[in-house]
Amino acid sequence: MTAPRASLVVSGQVVVAALPERLVTAEAIGIAGGRVVAVGERRDVVEGAAPGARVVDAGETAVIPGIHDFHLHLVAMARARRDVTLDDAADVAEVAARVHAAAGRLLHGAWVTGGRWHEGLLHGDLAPLVAASEGHPVLLTAHDGHSAWGSPAALRAAGLDGASPDPPGGRLERDAAGALTGVVRERAMLPLIHAAERLEGAPLREALGEVVAGLLARGVTGATDAGDYDAERGIGRFAALGESFSRVWEARDAIDGRLRCTVDIPVAAIEAARSLGLATARPLDGTATVRFGWAKAYADGTLGSGTAALFAPRSCDGAAADDLGILRTPPDELDDRFAAGRAAGIGIAGHAIGDRAAAALLDAIERAAPRPAGQAPDRIEHVQLLRPADRARFADLDVTASLQPVHLVSDRDIAERCWAGRLSHAYAWRSLAGAGARLALGTDAPIEAADPWANLHAAVRRHAPGDGRDPWRPDEALEVPAALHAATLGPARCIGASEEGHLGLGARADLAVLDCDLATLLAADERLATVASQLTLVDGREVHRS
Repeated sequence: MTAPRASLVVSGQVVVAALPERLVTAEAIGIAGGRVVAVGERRDVVEGAAPGARVVDAGETAVIPGIHDFHLHLVAMARARRDVTLDDAADVAEVAARVHAAAGRLLHGAWVTGGRWHEGLLHGDLAPLVAASEGHPVLLTAHDGHSAWGSPAALRAAGLDGASPDPPGGRLERDAAGALTGVVRERAMLPLIHAAERLEGAPLREALGEVVAGLLARGVTGATDAGDYDAERGIGRFAALGESFSRVWEARDAIDGRLRCTVDIPVAAIEAARSLGLATARPLDGTATVRFGWAKAYADGTLGSGTAALFAPRSCDGAAADDLGILRTPPDELDDRFAAGRAAGIGIAGHAIGDRAAAALLDAIERAAPRPAGQAPDRIEHVQLLRPADRARFADLDVTASLQPVHLVSDRDIAERCWAGRLSHAYAWRSLAGAGARLALGTDAPIEAADPWANLHAAVRRHAPGDGRDPWRPDEALEVPAALHAATLGPARCIGASEEGHLGLGARADLAVLDCDLATLLAADERLATVASQLTLVDGREVHRS
């Protein structure tokens, strides 16, 4: 059968595929029916195109396969656009001022929500913040998403008081008298999260559309939504699968056809998903670019909240000598989760910041039954601290290492304080890749900015743009081809989508025409963190133009 002639030609410095060791390039590609049908020299591709074919000449700028952000939270990103933001707040007084201003714009009793405060900010005397809430229920989530602060009215709405016990896998912080401070950790957050009012309906769909537009403007054509803590607060047809999944489905018209979106569920919803006939990487009925993802299981907390599960105690000032963090899911429960996933054809995405959590997940995968034929590999999220002995287990067990390099920029200082003596095991991306692990990169937005280029800069340079300090342990940096591979082909291979993540013959024409040349990408200096897309295509259709 004769291949169709291209109706669209894109020429420039085309990256056909980013392999771990090199970039495969061409002068042009031809596109027909949403697929790449020609690759080669510009003259040959243009001459072989159909009469009247459109030609997009990118000149001396780079054209790359669309980036897939392998770990973000779309619904949380949408809500964050309307929330009080605290990532740059200097102290409790500044947090209180922002809460007071937000409360003044609301009706009496309405919730004030916000977040991205950094650990250490909400310690000590929180009376100014309580006063600023003016009786409103206030929920402020930490930068890492694993701690929060609730005002007295919020605690009451959630049914929490001084007599409330710490839940399994969580902690309620208390003052010297035993009274709640309002700071809650891990699973202790859930009552507040469930009680809080949230953006929903038409305003949420509008905000999700803004989020998608922002991703496309950065050259992101694919995204994996990492799902929720639990299966509560779902709505509509997929209510049993949790809030993120069900709300993405509800707002699918703002996403489908524009962004290739894979949506995870909480691990507690596996049986509900199985009953609906859903399985990892399978398209959702009635959609063109939305598919079912993995089931998210939490093995521990985070570095910033002091809840990452470790083999040795933290070295921070004031850390208890026996504090090994919180192992949120015990081994027998992990075994049950993996067994349920295998039976349903649903892969597991396990959250692990600490080395003990990563080992617990790898152990559970090793104990689990083999994956059904064709099921996407399990994945471990974050992998920030990992024993050297566990690196090769990713390849041996066919587990994806889902990494967020930009976390290094935020966590560098606290890692040095709290993980002293084992920093050679932290954010060891090159060693992990060298041991044969399959890498996939994400931003964890809105925990960090939804910017794949800042993420790639962190992967290659291991410091933030403008940071006058030397790169942090540069021996563990990724080379540019390896980093771009982990942002394009890596995620596609994790999903089993052989036609995505590259621009070879037969590939889906998901691409970004960048505002820089290939030399700038390869130089990977501070300009890399400012790259944007001039033109973004999904299935050969224009979804963004600057």
